[in-house]
Amino acid sequence: MRTVATLVALSMVAALFASAVDRYTAVWAALAWAVVVLFTAALLRLHNVINSPEEEQ
Repeated sequence: MRTVATLVALSMVAALFASAVDRYTAVWAALAWAVVVLFTAALLRLHNVINSPEEEQ
C-alpha cells in the first residue's frame, strides 16, 4: 500500500506542475502523460494488492 500512496503522490505532484505550465507546450503534454501513467500504475498496484492470495500462517 505504501507503493500505491507513493504513486498517487507523484501523480499529484506532476498534476501540480502541469497546472503551472502553459497548456500548449511539450512540457505540459509530458506532465499530463506522467499523471495518467502514474495514476494508472497506482490503480493497477492497488488491484494487485487487493486481489493477491492471502498467505496462510
